[in-house]
Amino acid sequence: MAGLVALASCGGPPAATPPRSAPAPALAGTAPPGGPEMPRSVESLVDVIPGDAVLVASVPQAGALLAGVAPAIREELLAAVLARQPGLNPELARDLMASFDGATVFVGGEAAPRESLGAIVENGCVAARFRDGAPVERLLKELPREAGEGRFALRGDEDDVIAHGAWLAEARVALVCARPEPLSRALRVAGQREPSFKTSALFQAKRAKDPWLAIDLHRLQGGGATGPEPGSRLFIAVPIHQDAPGLHVELALFGPEVPALGTVLAATDHAAVAKLPQGALVTFGLSLQRSPGKTVSDVLGAFDGFAGEPTAAAAAAALAEVGLELGDVDRALGGEAAVGIYRDPKHKLGLAGARRAEALRHSAVLIALATADEAAQKKVFGAVAAHMKRTSKKLRAKPGSLAQDLDDGNELRAETRPGFILIGAGDRRYLAQVAARFGKDKESLAATPSFAEARALAKGASHLQLYIDRQAFAGLLDGPVAASFGALGASPTLVSLALAPSDRGLDLTLSGHGGVEILGASAALAVAGVRRYINATKAAAADELE
Repeated sequence: MAGLVALASCGGPPAATPPRSAPAPALAGTAPPGGPEMPRSVESLVDVIPGDAVLVASVPQAGALLAGVAPAIREELLAAVLARQPGLNPELARDLMASFDGATVFVGGEAAPRESLGAIVENGCVAARFRDGAPVERLLKELPREAGEGRFALRGDEDDVIAHGAWLAEARVALVCARPEPLSRALRVAGQREPSFKTSALFQAKRAKDPWLAIDLHRLQGGGATGPEPGSRLFIAVPIHQDAPGLHVELALFGPEVPALGTVLAATDHAAVAKLPQGALVTFGLSLQRSPGKTVSDVLGAFDGFAGEPTAAAAAAALAEVGLELGDVDRALGGEAAVGIYRDPKHKLGLAGARRAEALRHSAVLIALATADEAAQKKVFGAVAAHMKRTSKKLRAKPGSLAQDLDDGNELRAETRPGFILIGAGDRRYLAQVAARFGKDKESLAATPSFAEARALAKGASHLQLYIDRQAFAGLLDGPVAASFGALGASPTLVSLALAPSDRGLDLTLSGHGGVEILGASAALAVAGVRRYINATKAAAADELE
């Protein structure tokens, strides 16, 4: 949204920021040579994007993206943008924002196979549609430029052109590009003289009404011996369901160095996560379930290209020093792992500098590894315990448990339970309380209404599951940041990742609910951090003056 206001205010990328003592450069506009007649109608902004575009971002419903941002934060974001555009009338800027009806940012195929960010930006364009063309036309009249069939070029104080644009008045679409060639192509596409992005394999018509991003990873990064192979792509969408934004991500990343995990790992229902104690701020469920006929050795082997060496052989050598084999681990290891991150609710999570050192105190991380064979579990745990006794003088060992002191009252511990090995780290007393509640039905996450609601929204088994309790976060924070988190409502955040079997690399889909609200809350944290930084800078400057 900040970029869109900048587009509306000056039509392109901002020039370099001048020194404080120098005035901001004034923009002057001149019309380029005449071209083909302007397109009179544009059905969709996708219809101005070339079919060979390597990067496209579409924002048809900006309001939905800001659903997680409190009104005060939205005002601050807009104010920050206006502050960077000293020549823009604030009232006109607000009229432009109110009239805004969607935008796309795109880079045509001319950018491939460039590697520098500058080369990509040079081929970039922005297209924006407005419900009312009057604010745009008021802005164009304020610019000192010559009329020229709707096209214009914006110039800096040294008469250098910084952007090229076109105003399709009847379609109420503004086009701005860094160079004239991409602008001419976009106009040809809009006039149906070149194929549009609707013909691209990257385009997903079913997501057209949602905010989305599509990237051809192979062509954008140039491919090559180590780059992503053909077919590598990224697609991110923010589906809107009953005015609540979700999250949908598709990633295909192919290449000899990319682990082909979808061929060696199967999905799971993450039952171990439900056994974690209540009160977790964040939980991760990770599938360790081997595909039929696959072993731990095969899973490790998937990382050979990434590591540059046989990973299974390296792991086998490390286990041999402990007195174990990969087969022992394969028999002992179950099909999933669950991770819970906890914070003692009696202690607020301060973000100010005076309390930053305490951020990791009163916290704990608990990892539950599911096991498949009791005898193998006992053998592996016993061998690891014996090895640690030989190598660590600070180890405290009891039957079925190990513990080692860390700095500042923290502890690292491991213990064996029926069907699980628990590994924990954090505040010694609080960690002991969390570990003691593992697996108790009435005190488990499964008995938490918000978690039960989130699990109900999950679609089937997956390879990774992330759950975030936003209200638990809100209860730990103080001040305006806590209010921003609290304004997100009580609905939970849960995203699931599923891998498709592919021997070329990773082919995954991630989907869930509530992820965008977390982005909004993150914006609140960012604004709060900027406030503190500015205040600290002002205070330091005042001290220097004194």
